[in-house]
Amino acid sequence: MAPAGESSKDYAVFRVYRDLPPTQRTVVRAATEAGISRRSAYDLCKRWSWVDRVDAWDDECHQTEDRERLEQIRQMHKVHRSAGRLAVGKAMQALNQLQPSEMNPSQIARLLSLGAKLERDTLIVSVEELQGVDEIDEGEPDPWEQLMHELTPDDVAG
Repeated sequence: MAPAGESSKDYAVFRVYRDLPPTQRTVVRAATEAGISRRSAYDLCKRWSWVDRVDAWDDECHQTEDRERLEQIRQMHKVHRSAGRLAVGKAMQALNQLQPSEMNPSQIARLLSLGAKLERDTLIVSVEELQGVDEIDEGEPDPWEQLMHELTPDDVAG
């Protein structure tokens, strides 16, 4: 929006300046694109505080982009939570169908180890979250993925 007293012609030249990519935004370039002299562009820039106005414009654009990105992240997390719950449900169904009598001792020991690790890791993360620990080491492979890959139907059939 043009400040009080700025003509529509002057505002149009400001918009040319404002809408240039930040890395190419110069008064000379705006003058060339608007078809006015450099001197006129410099006068307009000074009179109508182009630099301050463009800084405020850029800040507002960044804030808008940040709000939009945050909303996209929230939507993504919602989808991931839903997918995660569905995956856990399917994994639980598969685990319930395992027959211990069809598993060899090594497979049983591995399943016990992964189950205990999953429970322990979940409790540790929960305690850390309650204590406000910001960083949680995610370098470890996901125990559910390990279970899925290690206990395939061929492995269970033994």
